[in-house]
Amino acid sequence: MKKRAYDGFPLIIETETDGFIYGEITDHLHYDDDVGCLTGDGFVQAPDGNRAGVIWQVEDIVSVSVCREPEEDRWGVYNVWFDRPIKTTADIVHNFRNVLPLLKEAYHAATGKKD
Repeated sequence: MKKRAYDGFPLIIETETDGFIYGEITDHLHYDDDVGCLTGDGFVQAPDGNRAGVIWQVEDIVSVSVCREPEEDRWGVYNVWFDRPIKTTADIVHNFRNVLPLLKEAYHAATGKKD
């Protein structure tokens, strides 16, 4: 059986929204600043189980841009700007849901599928 991209890293079930779920690579409880985690790596799993990488940082505006185009095992890697430092799971949920409309657009563009 072929391994999926990011196998072995946990999905944060609390983030599940419209079938999309955030997966954590960087431990959000390991703060790089007193205000919380300001940068990290993760992934997003679409409703069909396909995944894309996420390289995130905290900025004033929520945004998404392509870092790597889709490949055989994932629908791309994206630079993502969250608007809140991460200290808790609630912060991850907030950030993921804020950026999800943009990630859905990226998913649709990369796969041609609607969720």
